[in-house]
Amino acid sequence: MNSLVNRAIEEFLRSTYGEVMVQAITDEAAVSVGRLAPAGAGFATAGLDRAAFRLAKPRAEMFEDMGGWMTRIEPIRRLLRFSGRDFRDFLLRLDELPGRAHLVLPDLIVPRLQVEATDQSVCLSMLEPDEAWQHLLVGLIRGMADDYGALCLIAADGSAIRIDIWDEQFAEGRMFCLQSDLLSDQVLS
Repeated sequence: MNSLVNRAIEEFLRSTYGEVMVQAITDEAAVSVGRLAPAGAGFATAGLDRAAFRLAKPRAEMFEDMGGWMTRIEPIRRLLRFSGRDFRDFLLRLDELPGRAHLVLPDLIVPRLQVEATDQSVCLSMLEPDEAWQHLLVGLIRGMADDYGALCLIAADGSAIRIDIWDEQFAEGRMFCLQSDLLSDQVLS
């Protein structure tokens, strides 16, 4: 599982900041360990910490950026969009995220989530608080708000995330269809 997390962080850094950043962090990890590190070693959260230091960005912002980046990966985006017909429905089903993640990646430990909703806001509480997961989820929720075309304010508050929804149809959301283009082409012919 660590290699999968390392790979995801490495790809996030590579696609966002370039190969030079990835190589610099790999080199720093090798020096800190005192030996030559294999390709892709030295990442996990330490890789994000090193990148945050090099970029003079808060650690929390790096995790949020990674969460937003994940929503632009089409297979992940499709899995997330399958969770709700609109942004509010998506948010109300986030408590199912740990179970769904476990189906795909059994060794990945996602903190349990509790969702509470009012007319205009949704509060997502982490039952096992984890700052890294919290900020990753904030970025993921921001990315999905954009995907659905919703206007909202998202804020981390203690071990909770508060989402104030102002307009669910503020902008045109990205197109989403359960069937792939290949399948729809076959059905039409």
